[in-house]
Amino acid sequence: MALVKLISDCREGPCPTLWRTEDGRYIVQGYKVLDAARLAQLGLPENETAVEVTTELLEGYFGAARG
Repeated sequence: MALVKLISDCREGPCPTLWRTEDGRYIVQGYKVLDAARLAQLGLPENETAVEVTTELLEGYFGAARG
């Protein structure tokens, strides 16, 4: 299944990026959330993880998509 790169925080190398899948879902590449207190607040099940991305990444894409 091919991914479509929608927007990224940098021009080169791995960095926070928003991807779209062929079936209309999104994949967010970001920084691992390692803070135990934040992870506890999320209450994630075993099969999920959390990443942190910049405001600019999401607003840059979704703001452009709306406008």
